[in-house]
Amino acid sequence: MLHVAVATSVVIACSAAMVKAVALARRLAPLPRPILLVGETGVGKRLLARFIHSCSGRPGDFVAVAGSELSEALLHDEFASHDPGAFVSAHRRLRGPFERAQSGTLFLDELPVWPRAVQSMVLRALDEGLIARRGTERELPVSWRLIVASQRALDDLVDDGRLVPALRWWLDEFVIAVPPLRGRFVDIAALSYHFFDRVREELGGPGPALIEPEALERLVTYRWPGNVRQLRSVVEWSWVQAAASAAERIRTADLPSSVALDSSSREAVDIEGRHALSRWAFERAGCNRRRAAALLGVHPNTIDNHRRAAAP
Repeated sequence: MLHVAVATSVVIACSAAMVKAVALARRLAPLPRPILLVGETGVGKRLLARFIHSCSGRPGDFVAVAGSELSEALLHDEFASHDPGAFVSAHRRLRGPFERAQSGTLFLDELPVWPRAVQSMVLRALDEGLIARRGTERELPVSWRLIVASQRALDDLVDDGRLVPALRWWLDEFVIAVPPLRGRFVDIAALSYHFFDRVREELGGPGPALIEPEALERLVTYRWPGNVRQLRSVVEWSWVQAAASAAERIRTADLPSSVALDSSSREAVDIEGRHALSRWAFERAGCNRRRAAALLGVHPNTIDNHRRAAAP
């Protein structure tokens, strides 16, 4: 299991697909080239971007901006650093993301909604290493690592007219595909307990100490259309529900009905997934086979058999 500390969060990569993505991110981190992260909403692209920044050795800050957070007009003003009096509402000097990310990492989330004017500013900064401040003829040199996140492939964005074509060639060199959560059985189990531990620590007081095996199986086999973001919300909600009824474990009844009762979209855990889950449970239980078996609701011999089968 790979646990990677990122600021106050943790990337937990156990499945082969996620381990591969994290390993590629680590290799690319020192290179001063733009990186494109492609994946569905909620898969943890921002968290992976923070991980890349933490491995890059760059002394500056990690500055993240999501296109959906700002209107086009305000977005342009925020990016174009300006001096007081540059325009009617400019009452103070503003350091936009381009300046604040100096010597660090600039993370642009939700690429499809970025206005073309802002994309052109990004393109010029990449081509020439310069940005223009509004209200002055002075141009500032910039030096940062760019990471961009998108739910869609670049070809689709160019065809739809949502992406400045020249910017595509900057972003197409180093691409990391961030896999969706569904089917990553061991990652779901590990993340479920990660969020379980975190909410238990944050809220304190009496509360459940475990997730019962049946409830964990429900979590593991659910398809998670909202990916990691949805899983976190579900685990936190379920812990609170269980704590409110003084339950010792999170039970299936404590899960939201959308997760507990949905059987139409559940995935079967294949044999490799069960091998991986057994190895995860063994590590989670401090290498105690009986506690590992209790986590998954199986006989201790099953843990041994799966662990031996999964051994390299």
